[in-house]
Amino acid sequence: MNQLMETLFTLLESSQASKAELQAVQKSEIIVQAVQNRLTNEEFEKFWDSAMEVGCANQLDSFVLGFRLGMQLTMEGLRPIVE
Repeated sequence: MNQLMETLFTLLESSQASKAELQAVQKSEIIVQAVQNRLTNEEFEKFWDSAMEVGCANQLDSFVLGFRLGMQLTMEGLRPIVE
């Protein structure tokens, strides 16, 4: 149980983006603007929709991780206190 709680709190600990994450966002803004400048509005909308679908896949990974952690907590809670 201790290891599970440590894992859970470690994952939830970071409420702010790291420097690397902020740099990645800044770089991506420059790239997205360059792409938008080169495409028509219709082409850019298709590009953006595709990019957002990839983002949804990452959100699904987060959901799966949360679900698995929740299941681990449930299983730990169902275990007898005294064996």
